[in-house]
Amino acid sequence: MQAGRQANGGPGDRLWLCSQTSSVQAFRVVTASKHRQVARRAADGGSVQATLETTEAPPRGPPPSAPVKQESEVRVVDIGPDTFSLRGYSQDRLKFEIEYNLKRGTTNNSYLIQAQDGTALIDVPDQAWTDAFVEQLKTKVGIDDITYLILGHFSPKRADSLVALLKERSSNAPPLKVHCSNPARNALLELDNKEPGLTEKLDIKVAKAGDQLDLGGGHQLRFFLTPTPRWPDGMMTYDAASKILYTHKLFSAHVASENDFDRGGWEAFGVDWKYYFDCMLAPVARQAAAALEKLPIAAQIKGVSYAGLRGVEIVKADAKFISQVLRSFLKLPEGEPAAAEGVIVVKALAPIHGPVVRSTVTELVREYREWTAAQIQLATEASIAVIYASAYGNTAALAQAISRGVSKAGVSIETVNCEQSSASEVAEIVSRSDGFVVGSPTLGGHMPTPVQLALGAILKDPDARAKPCGVFGSFGWSGEAVDELEQRLKDGGFDFAFPAIRCKFKPTESMLQTCEESGTDLAQAVRKANTRARKSKEKTATSLASSAVEQAVGRVVGSLCVLVSRDGDAESAMLASWVSQASFNPPGLTVAVAKDRAVEGLVLEGGRFTLNVLGQDNAGKVSKQLLKPFKPGEARLQGLETQETESGGVVLNDAIAYLDCMVKSRMETGDHYVLYAIAENGKLQNDRVLTAVHYRKTGARY
Repeated sequence: MQAGRQANGGPGDRLWLCSQTSSVQAFRVVTASKHRQVARRAADGGSVQATLETTEAPPRGPPPSAPVKQESEVRVVDIGPDTFSLRGYSQDRLKFEIEYNLKRGTTNNSYLIQAQDGTALIDVPDQAWTDAFVEQLKTKVGIDDITYLILGHFSPKRADSLVALLKERSSNAPPLKVHCSNPARNALLELDNKEPGLTEKLDIKVAKAGDQLDLGGGHQLRFFLTPTPRWPDGMMTYDAASKILYTHKLFSAHVASENDFDRGGWEAFGVDWKYYFDCMLAPVARQAAAALEKLPIAAQIKGVSYAGLRGVEIVKADAKFISQVLRSFLKLPEGEPAAAEGVIVVKALAPIHGPVVRSTVTELVREYREWTAAQIQLATEASIAVIYASAYGNTAALAQAISRGVSKAGVSIETVNCEQSSASEVAEIVSRSDGFVVGSPTLGGHMPTPVQLALGAILKDPDARAKPCGVFGSFGWSGEAVDELEQRLKDGGFDFAFPAIRCKFKPTESMLQTCEESGTDLAQAVRKANTRARKSKEKTATSLASSAVEQAVGRVVGSLCVLVSRDGDAESAMLASWVSQASFNPPGLTVAVAKDRAVEGLVLEGGRFTLNVLGQDNAGKVSKQLLKPFKPGEARLQGLETQETESGGVVLNDAIAYLDCMVKSRMETGDHYVLYAIAENGKLQNDRVLTAVHYRKTGARY
């Protein structure tokens, strides 16, 4: 875990200081290199260093497939004085992790500052952009002329780009001066396993809170350590000259827009920013909130607010905003906005994914604060601990999908990376949680030591046995770690909310869907227990008052339908009765989908589904099938006769009509999302039977 406190890096500055208190160290490789290769091949993802403490070589499994080269490009964009972004751009879905589910492509951003006394490169891209990145970089600067490398985030997936960069430097070039966090330094030292002697070309300096780097010409860089369990190496960098805050993963979005900046503002990118936050930062809301607290941001160019303004005052507000934008675009000097002591004035947020944020700085930072506060508030009602270690990213991807399922069911998550947390810290987090899951890769046929220590701490807690739990993991051969986790918890008397999740190599869309559903099942088990406890304390008068409203709402009726959606090898379905036509041209309809429905993750904006309208003659048979309880990943339509439309939709033979639909937009409405969808294709299959209508007596349930 990380402990935060304030430190003084300059007059009035409030900086984020992080101390690593973990007593868990990564395994050391003590066998021959052949065994090391098998261990690295046998597990999944993240940053655990695989080690074998046995002289017996594990079974040799098939090696993971090489990364698929996608069509991608890197373009150079001027974003500030002496400052450029190298924007890796791809409209393909490069990875199957849950955070890419919107399928709007992604960007991978690096930044270059060519200052008076030195040139600094901020971050290197994912391996998908390695070749294009190096070629574009050479068009802007001689590789030997790059003095500094600032790493806000570094992972094995970015190692290829750094290796290629170092190979382009001449033999007589001085070592590249690297400023990064201590976890990033440890990852850099692993480069020698990829290319022996490579780290000799690096002069690594571990950044501490308050550290600064002067590049000349006013480019005074200031470093802020912002670790999270998923990104323990996280570090932000602020440039006083350009007033750009380089935010690594924070304020990111997976979207490949033609706009290099946030043109269109919240309307264009709000969904992407929120979805990325929900997937990646909601599970670490406490750490995200701590980073925001220690990084007080004031926007230089603020959006227009018309609150309290009338007539000519509105015109003046518009004129002031236009003046600010023009001065910024033309790089004309302007007065600095007044800032409270310690507040950094930010002109732009430069994340590692998505557009450079200029026009929406104030709104995005405000929303981040509100989102993190909401997640922390949820933790006071119920929380689930997601505990894992990962060797190559696959177990981490499973953890992220489970967290997404928990979060959408309205339960807070506390993520614990075993590599960064001691056994006592794990025990403390489990003790204050209402449920937990444990994930592990399999290294040499066993759990890595950090997971063993975490499991031991859980088994020692007698109160933990009353909490629902689950286990998961990925592996390259036989997956003994998951079996051992499951068996030891069973022997300890623990109850499982879902079957153990075993993933061989990288997770597929279907596997991620199973993980998400499992997380939702666990969250629902926790909420059900908490609801029983809360209802026993409710007053009768309150119950009677709410009952009257619920009875009235229950008289609102809708047609009974089955919504089916597919995404690759993932498929889910649900019974839907909150359905209504919404527009004539284009033919559109609305469907309400509960946030904790399994199908919810498949009907995001741009997603497709088939709406099967049921008739009065056979609605009972279909409803009975879809109302029964399902295990995570279990087929919903088993036993029902179906056919496939030309667009790949699933049609029930018993449906009297169907519509192939595309989700145009989604609106958050309390515990549901309302989808507005365009009907692209459809057919009336039976014109002799009337539509089945769902009648209810209460609006409190379906």
